[in-house]
Amino acid sequence: MIQPKPTRKTEPVRSRDAARTQAEILSVAVQEFSEHGFHGARIERITNAAKCNSRMIYHYFGSKEKLYIAALDTVFAAIRNQEARLDFSAGDPVETARQLVELTFDYFANNASFLKMTRNENLLDGKYIQRSQMIRDMSQPLITAIGKLIDRGYGSGAFTRKADPVQLYLSIVALSAHHLNNGPTLGVVVGKDLTDAGWQADRRTHAVDVILSYLGIAQDR
Repeated sequence: MIQPKPTRKTEPVRSRDAARTQAEILSVAVQEFSEHGFHGARIERITNAAKCNSRMIYHYFGSKEKLYIAALDTVFAAIRNQEARLDFSAGDPVETARQLVELTFDYFANNASFLKMTRNENLLDGKYIQRSQMIRDMSQPLITAIGKLIDRGYGSGAFTRKADPVQLYLSIVALSAHHLNNGPTLGVVVGKDLTDAGWQADRRTHAVDVILSYLGIAQDR
């Protein structure tokens, strides 16, 4: 007697399509909001680029505001996921600190949408990011992990200064982003092309040296 083949459970096509559609809408929305800001962004342009209709956007996200917040969540999740790959709890604390600076610097340099989204949101005084519980929930573990890294490095003698984790992280961000956010004006002020690859490589080295020096690490390690 031939036994019937067992049926394999698969995700419903409708569910897969819904997830794919939402992902496509979010991808397009990030580009639209990063280029035009919240007020300048247009739902029509998003629907055209995502090849959907406005009803789908309001069905999945509820409103333009909620779509914008979801786009903010998306760009912050991307960098938080990269940072989560670092092992803050084991290994050489000096090397981990170096990797955190390099990761942050490289991420900002290679992800213009993140910088534009955050820059635009700052122009709105953080009005919408305050409404994202997700961003707060994703970010606090990073600060906690940096704090533990500092404790471990200081306790082992690898760091001679016990830095405040928030202050340290904000310094890393500033060293990694200020020349990008203000490049057109700063370039004129200092007489340098801040978009030059060689200059940016020197800036990356400088950022690492500044942070490691602040932690009290000999640069010949």
